[in-house]
Amino acid sequence: MARYKVKDENLKELAEIYNFKGRQAVYEILNSQYSVKNPYFVFRRMCEHPDLSYDPERDCFRIDETQSEENVFMSMEELCSPIIPQHISNKEQQEIDSRPAAMDKLIRELIGDRLLELSKYVTIDSLTKRIIVDKTTLTMDGYQLITH
Repeated sequence: MARYKVKDENLKELAEIYNFKGRQAVYEILNSQYSVKNPYFVFRRMCEHPDLSYDPERDCFRIDETQSEENVFMSMEELCSPIIPQHISNKEQQEIDSRPAAMDKLIRELIGDRLLELSKYVTIDSLTKRIIVDKTTLTMDGYQLITH
């Protein structure tokens, strides 16, 4: 088997494979394509590469893509790709589903409280087209009546 040197351009591809498929996938590629028996030194070069920064806590590479201008904007494929639904538990789904109902209930209660408060002071007579305001009770409860 002929040995091939792993070039710096290939380290970025290997880092992406490492992030998405894992360490074992990179080791298999290094063995099959580059005939590398001991991948430690290639991995060390990847960790020390200036465009790749290895995060040992997350066990992944942060690839610096500021060098390439074509990666500044998203491609049409990235923009139009379907959204991958995330798996969430039934309890979380029920909480998410109940949020609009809870918000609707809260709004109804707040509106109901306001209308109840107004009904103490204001009476609307639609037949005679009159609005009757109990100004005495209104001012005794601390409100001000302003008309314009």
